[in-house]
Amino acid sequence: MKTVGQLMGSPVISVAPTETVAAAIARLRQHGIGGLPVVERGRLVGMVTIHDLLGRPPYRPVREVMSPAVGTVAPGEPVTTAYALMDAHGVDRLAVVEGNTLVGVVTRGDLLQELGKLTDPLTELPWSGSLRQHGADLLKAGREIAVLFIDLDDFGMVNKLYGHVVGDNIIKAVAALLLGRIDSETDFLCRYGGDEFAIVTTRDLESAKRLAQELRQAIAGVAVPGASPGAISGSIGVAGGKRTQERQDVHYEATVDDLITMASRASTMAKRTPQHVLQGAAPAPTAAAAPSPRIGIRRVDLHVTALRGVATVELEHRGRQVSGRAEGPVLGMGGLRLLVEATLNAVRQYLPPGWEVALEDLSRATVGGLEVLHVLLVAATPTQEERLLGSASFAADPHEAAVRATMKAVNRLLLQRMEVPA
Repeated sequence: MKTVGQLMGSPVISVAPTETVAAAIARLRQHGIGGLPVVERGRLVGMVTIHDLLGRPPYRPVREVMSPAVGTVAPGEPVTTAYALMDAHGVDRLAVVEGNTLVGVVTRGDLLQELGKLTDPLTELPWSGSLRQHGADLLKAGREIAVLFIDLDDFGMVNKLYGHVVGDNIIKAVAALLLGRIDSETDFLCRYGGDEFAIVTTRDLESAKRLAQELRQAIAGVAVPGASPGAISGSIGVAGGKRTQERQDVHYEATVDDLITMASRASTMAKRTPQHVLQGAAPAPTAAAAPSPRIGIRRVDLHVTALRGVATVELEHRGRQVSGRAEGPVLGMGGLRLLVEATLNAVRQYLPPGWEVALEDLSRATVGGLEVLHVLLVAATPTQEERLLGSASFAADPHEAAVRATMKAVNRLLLQRMEVPA
C-alpha cells in the first residue's frame, strides 16, 4: 500500500498569514490547486481554501479568513490513515509534516485515486492491501486477530465448463454472500485474488472456526444462472487467535502475512477433508520425531485461463521446501499432466547429480468401482534405468491425485535406492 509521502504534492506552495486574499487567490489560480497551507516563520498555522477566499474583500489578510490546521499526517503513514483523518476532521486536505517541517500537502482527490486501485471493480470489495493494513492496525492497538482464507474449489474447471461470464457472476454472488454473513464490527472482508477471499476478524478462534463452517455451507448453496446446482463449493483455512506469550519487537505487517500464509495453506489442505474447513498452524518440529525419508506435499494449484493452465506444486523434505511449475494446454488430460510435470520439476531439485526422472505415461482406470489415476515414471541414474508406477484415487481431488500418484512412485524410489540430500 502506498504511503502519504508517495502521493503528496511537493514542493509546498504556501501563503503567509499577512498576505492578502487577492494574493492567495492569484496563487491558487497560478498553480491550479484548491487550497494552501498558511505558514509563518516556517511553522504551519492554518489552511486556506478557495471557499474561504471567495466573496472576501481582496485586501483582507489571510489570517482573518483561514481555518486552523486541524489535522496533519506524517509522510510514512498509509493512505488509509490519511483518509480516516480527513473524515474525522471533515476536511479535504491535510498538511504533511515530518518532525516540525511542512513537507507536502495531500488532498482527498489524491487519496481517492489511490484507494480506487485498492478496490476490486467486479465485487467492489477491497483488495488484500487494505486487509493487511487493517490487520496490522488491530495488532498495533493490542487486539487479537484471526484470518479466514476462502478458496473456491476447482474454479478453473468451473470457468472452463460454464465460461468466464458465469464465472464472474459466481465470484460476485460469493462476494455478496460473504459480505452479508460477516459482522462489520468484528470482520473485514477482501477479495484476495482470482477465486480467493480473506477475512480478518477479532472473533476468538472458536468463533472464527464456527463462522468458517457457516460460510462453507452457505457457499455450497449459492445458485447462479448458467451453472449446474452444486457446481460451487469452497474450502476455508483458519489461523490466529489468542497469543500464548506477550509480543516483543513485533513487525505487525509480517505477523499478518504469516497468518494469511498459514490460513492459505490450511485452505489447500482443507480440500482433502470432508468438512473442507481446517485450522492452520505454524510448523513446530519436535525433537522426538525422526525425520521422514519421504518427500511431503505442501501445496497443489492449477490455474486455468483460456484453456491454458499453470500448475504449481510445493514439496518439503526434512525442512527443505522446493517449488515446481509447468504450463501448457489443459484439454483432455492436459491439466493432470501439467501437475505431474510441475511435481517432477520440484522433485528434480532433490535428486543427486546424474539422476533424472521423467513422465512416460498417464492413464485413468476403474478399479473396484473407484476411478484411479496411474502415473508411470522413468528414473535414470548414471548406470541404470528403472520404471516406477504410482496410483491414487480420484475420490477427493483429481488435482491432488495427480501429485499423490507421482509422489508415491518417487517416494518408492527414495526408500529403495537413494538418500535425498537435506
